[in-house]
Amino acid sequence: MIIAPSILNADNLNLKENIKEAVAVGIDRFHIDIMDGHFVPNLSFGPQLISDFKREFPMIDAEIHFMSNNPDDLIPAFVAAGADIMELHYGAMSESKLNYWLDYLASNGVEAVLAIKPDVQADVIEKFLPKIKQVLVMTVNPGFGGQSFIADSAEKIKQVREIVGPNMPIEVDGGINERTIKIAKDAGADVFVVGSYLYKNGNITNQVRKLEKIIK
Repeated sequence: MIIAPSILNADNLNLKENIKEAVAVGIDRFHIDIMDGHFVPNLSFGPQLISDFKREFPMIDAEIHFMSNNPDDLIPAFVAAGADIMELHYGAMSESKLNYWLDYLASNGVEAVLAIKPDVQADVIEKFLPKIKQVLVMTVNPGFGGQSFIADSAEKIKQVREIVGPNMPIEVDGGINERTIKIAKDAGADVFVVGSYLYKNGNITNQVRKLEKIIK
């Protein structure tokens, strides 16, 4: 079971300290949302942040949640910046282009993940299974932090688990807190992106410990 803090919800003016506190409590993967204002209606970070992150925290995984329909320019830039894991959305590009970029990630030593939004059927995963190491199930509509967990997400997670089998990790992203992390875990998830719950409720260490008790 893995908790991956989403830095989208951290304090940008104290980002390094927020990351250091989470690392000190045992976090070894951070979820970094990349949004260019087209595939989703928001803007976030660029490749320079990834370079800076990997310089300061070389042993910590940078998980890039790629929410853009401009892969040709941006994916190579984020790979060059040091991405360890990259999550590409079904529907952000044609299936042929998605296949190309999944192969590109693998050939460059980056773990390839397929992400699906709430309005994408679980069965689209089947044709990409040989090329991916993980599935990301969005439990909110992507674009903004602080949203509530969509009620029927547990059923989607169960469907994905049936498709991928017992060994491939399933990650969930959106609205994860003390209540919903148990729902997601019971449905079959084992990697949990947590944003507002960690960074908007005081002590990060205490928040991580509370969640760890639930998922262990």
